[in-house]
Amino acid sequence: MPQPRIPCVGAILTDGELILLIRRGHEPEAGRWSLPGGRIEPGETDQQALVREVREETGLEVAPGPLVGAVNRPAPGGRVLVIRDYAATITGGTLAAGDDADDARWFSVRELHSLPLSTGLLEALNDWGVAEAVPSRALVAGATRRAGVIWLTVPGRARAYPAWHLWRDPPGAAYLVTGPGEQPLPGLAGAVRVAVTVPSKESRGTLVTWTAEVSRVEPGSTEWDEVIGPLAAARLNAELCPDAVYRLSPRPIDGGTGPRPTGGFRGVAPPD
Repeated sequence: MPQPRIPCVGAILTDGELILLIRRGHEPEAGRWSLPGGRIEPGETDQQALVREVREETGLEVAPGPLVGAVNRPAPGGRVLVIRDYAATITGGTLAAGDDADDARWFSVRELHSLPLSTGLLEALNDWGVAEAVPSRALVAGATRRAGVIWLTVPGRARAYPAWHLWRDPPGAAYLVTGPGEQPLPGLAGAVRVAVTVPSKESRGTLVTWTAEVSRVEPGSTEWDEVIGPLAAARLNAELCPDAVYRLSPRPIDGGTGPRPTGGFRGVAPPD
């Protein structure tokens, strides 16, 4: 007789090196830390269930992102929990544990190995690349400078977009052009942060992924004057949209002692 399968969802909320976890207040695995989430109610989509569960367990409002991974976990009574974990972006609310969670906190990914986590969580996060430590600025600078194209993931968008860029030291940031007549990067203009994936030329996989703070370079500013010439020269095109130059700066590493953020997301690997 087939085992009853119960569809569930989980939310992966990250910000740089931090990840949001809840401590389960009830069985199964009461007292262990896990991702916010739970069962999908009849008539709900995965996305609707994700929004509801995160609100109930953490007090936060989220926008669901792409599917990160899926796992099966045994449940009492011979049932099987079929859990689909999605990236998500926080859009509002105040962090406060509720419903099935008796605590909700941000942790550095470096702390995960020392926490009592739900069964298989650490292995899954490692397999999906979520539990990796934030890369050093030197690694980010070196890899991004050498890459002809980087891939950008805007929170709430299901796919990554390729972007031609120019790395400059100082200030240690990537500059790129988008807008009418330029490379299309949907959502970048309104984004506060994006995930930057630098592909490896050798393996054709991912060399490094880092979180960037997005800033618009003001036309006529000193910074504009310093970057517009190199951008035009590198593109062999002096006709740049005057309202479409952006700076992507590596987000400062927070070792877990600073104020907890209110939003997060995860990068999406570029297509093969």
